[in-house]
Amino acid sequence: MTAFQTMGPLSVLHAFLNVSRWRVSADKGMSVRPDTINLYVLETGGCEGCAMEVESLCGSAFALEQYGFARVTDPADADWLLVTGPMGRACVQMLERVWNAMPAGKSLVAVGACAVDGGMFGPNYATLGGLKALTPVRRAIPGCPPSPQDILVGLQRLAER
Repeated sequence: MTAFQTMGPLSVLHAFLNVSRWRVSADKGMSVRPDTINLYVLETGGCEGCAMEVESLCGSAFALEQYGFARVTDPADADWLLVTGPMGRACVQMLERVWNAMPAGKSLVAVGACAVDGGMFGPNYATLGGLKALTPVRRAIPGCPPSPQDILVGLQRLAER
């Protein structure tokens, strides 16, 4: 069936059914994980560019679940905490609450330059800079902001460690 034959009320339905054709794939060498890693995302301020890129991973274009990751809304269900944005002073207690609510075996992942070291938002009256001001950052996905593709590939590489 061509695109011209699917015009009309059912065209949106056909677009959703065919979306897998346009999905972005991760690195060709990356494999699909057999077990799911649950991700909780915490935005701590800034321009929210990284947060928007993480949000786009949850759409049909990227199929995050296809690669062994799932976004959760409760930190008690999370394996990894993804932090985006510079560490706002007002967000320190929220970060601590979320971290303490996560089960044992948890990991912290800084997404974007601001989350790592503050990026363009250095230490000042409102921010501490990045997570480096609170803890050593061992897992990071660089960029300003990293693209959804880069975030997906970064998550896969971190999962292989």
